[in-house]
Amino acid sequence: MAFFAPVWGPLAGVRDGAIGRIAGLSLRGFRNLADADLAIPERGFVIVGPNGHGKTSLIEAALYCEVFRSFRGAADRELVGFGRDGFWVAAEMRGTAAQGHRGTEKPANSVAAGFDARTKEKRITLDGAVVARAQDAIGVLRGVVLSPGDVSLVAGGPRERRRYLDVLLSLTVPGYVEALARYRRALAHRIRASAADMPTWERLLAERGTAVVEARRRWSQAWQERYTEVCGHMGEMGASALVYQPSVDGDADTLARAFERHRANDVARGRTSVGPHRDRLRLVRGGRELRTYGSAGQHRTAAIALRLCEAETLAQGGGPVVIGLDDAFAELDEERSRRLGELVERQAAAGSQVIAAVPQAGELPGGAATALGALQRRDIREGTIT
Repeated sequence: MAFFAPVWGPLAGVRDGAIGRIAGLSLRGFRNLADADLAIPERGFVIVGPNGHGKTSLIEAALYCEVFRSFRGAADRELVGFGRDGFWVAAEMRGTAAQGHRGTEKPANSVAAGFDARTKEKRITLDGAVVARAQDAIGVLRGVVLSPGDVSLVAGGPRERRRYLDVLLSLTVPGYVEALARYRRALAHRIRASAADMPTWERLLAERGTAVVEARRRWSQAWQERYTEVCGHMGEMGASALVYQPSVDGDADTLARAFERHRANDVARGRTSVGPHRDRLRLVRGGRELRTYGSAGQHRTAAIALRLCEAETLAQGGGPVVIGLDDAFAELDEERSRRLGELVERQAAAGSQVIAAVPQAGELPGGAATALGALQRRDIREGTIT
């Protein structure tokens, strides 16, 4: 059963029409940031300040309204400022904003989210109107953050890379988020089901799971060449490959038979051992697993390539996106910094809005200085932006 038909080149996104860049950002009670209403330049800006004063939190706030969660993986309660009852973030969009969910005609010019720490409730609005589900508002704002912490995409376990795919495809493939949610619900039911009901849940799992696998596979095949190109541009020698490896390769019937074959063992262990939740996105260099055999520099290069493929995928769904650089040039040598700077400049030239956090503007390596030199500068001290 097909739940969606992903298309790349150009990508058929969740929302049609151009994506508006951020014109204004309003913050209340978010981490250590002072409450503020900020005007955001069309091309973006550089935020300069010592570590621990709120640079990363500002990027986190700016992109919170993309999928309504922290790009750092923090729980909503951890985003609430000390002594506050909750937080609120609102992004006003510039220019032509994304068209409404499922083809509605009214464009969304603003997107906001608030979290009440007392009730643990989150409320999301488009143009001030509360939406029933978070997935009805994702895709109005689209962005990517590059940071040294991205090495976990490469050095971490398979779950990190599955999550990378799931977030990206939820933003860019119509119906993916619904299919994934249905798969996860069926997964929870299957392991608790009676012997009589288990085949029914396994059939549902197979139908939803096959659609999820197909979308992941198509993306990996479509972006394999670009991933290799970016690794090469960053100076990586040797063939770099991006390979999606399902735990069960085949159609829905094949997956259903695999569930049946593992049923007794899965019930005994209390978990489902095959399916999309066990699949792997493999990063390979020279025929060897990069996670195991790659150096720290090679991990960083692969992570940069994944993030830039992400940015370009999002851009195909509606135009240039927001590029967050969270000390992205840190720990890179001069040559890799220069090469990353060239890639960022290309993104900016294509219309992407850049928000870059750096500790000292005067100490940027050459590549960073070239890429960010034309942007306006803002300073931050103890959470206050000037």
